[in-house]
Amino acid sequence: MKSKLSKIRRNNAKLYPIYKMFSWDLLFFYSIEFLFYTITKKLTASEVLIINGFYLFFRISMQIPAVAITDFLGKRKSIILGNIMLIFFVLALMFIPGAISIIIADLIFSLGYDIKTIAESNLLYDSVATKGGDGLYSKLDAKGGSWYYILDGIASLTAGYLFVMNNYLPLIICLIFLIISTILSFGFRDIYDIKKDENKNAGLIGTLKEYKQDLKQSFKFVLTSKRMRSFMLFQIVFYSLIEIIDTYNSDLLINIGIPEEQFSMIFAVLTLIGGISLSLKRPIEKKFKNRTLAFISLMYIGACIVIGTISSLLEGGNIIPIILTMCAMQKISTSIWYILEAKYLKNFTKEEMRNKITFIYEFIGGIAASIFSILGGLLLKVLIVENAFLVIGLLALASMTIVLDYMRTRFGLKPEEYTKEDLEFETMK
Repeated sequence: MKSKLSKIRRNNAKLYPIYKMFSWDLLFFYSIEFLFYTITKKLTASEVLIINGFYLFFRISMQIPAVAITDFLGKRKSIILGNIMLIFFVLALMFIPGAISIIIADLIFSLGYDIKTIAESNLLYDSVATKGGDGLYSKLDAKGGSWYYILDGIASLTAGYLFVMNNYLPLIICLIFLIISTILSFGFRDIYDIKKDENKNAGLIGTLKEYKQDLKQSFKFVLTSKRMRSFMLFQIVFYSLIEIIDTYNSDLLINIGIPEEQFSMIFAVLTLIGGISLSLKRPIEKKFKNRTLAFISLMYIGACIVIGTISSLLEGGNIIPIILTMCAMQKISTSIWYILEAKYLKNFTKEEMRNKITFIYEFIGGIAASIFSILGGLLLKVLIVENAFLVIGLLALASMTIVLDYMRTRFGLKPEEYTKEDLEFETMK
């Protein structure tokens, strides 16, 4: 039995980086997303923003059923289901006309992506969570992420040309990669048996009902644990900032005169930089240790402030190389952050609580990001994007300084330095 389980673990660990390369996100789509919505779907920029509001709501609200479905079906079946739903997302965009197609597609995408995101990382952690396995988790996750960024960079570079040839060609290729991801996901195996509910509430509805008490306990743990509370504050500030700046970057690049046909190329180069930069994760962690999050967040914020300052004071093509360099620094920061985030979130947690803690973390962070994204959009109504960049950067610097000071004695400590409440979910019951 033990040898069979070890074989399953090795198979999952071997397959995961290959799977992540194809499935981490939508290949061939994001670099032409705005063009597809405005040119092919005939939407205005205002309509795109309104639809994005629906999307943010869906991403938050779909996390509750996503966690329940993942626990009910098991991680392997959930990964398969999530990939199938992403296939339907692309089909909805291709065959249903008008704005309604994007709203329907975003709803399908949100549930499917939440399901597979929760199941994927937890399945990998289950597969390597043995003695010395924590480092293997990060290594395999980073390897898959690096391969994905390289592939996505190539996809982004060619997507613009494919879009010119035929508006639907990038989506067709995106669909092919989603089918490959689905086929690969059949190769995974669950490490832990699915806990069957044999009482009168058996089934998915029963699972959802049981989550009411479990989620209350998970909220209590997150809010009571100083370690989780400090990590949550960091995520609220940093993730919200990323959501705002991603939109500001696109707006600014238009303002400084980057031709639309070059957007795909810039997107591709930044994606490749993100993939290559993952090789820096280990040296950065080794050098900065428990100050790693401080380093990557302040590097990102510093780049924002430089962009805001340069673009506010200077004009002309001379500032373009500086701004693109700062965008590359932002990409390096976020690429490393997304890998570290998954690792830190799962440290000192047990299998039965991992899904719920992931949900609470994503739920609170998602609500905060949606609120601050709206505020960031409203700021553009009173300030030009160059000045808004600087304002957001300075506010983020002040906020992050406070958060990092709070984290200093609560996060990144040795296991023996944490209290029992920080490490054991059972103590909160």
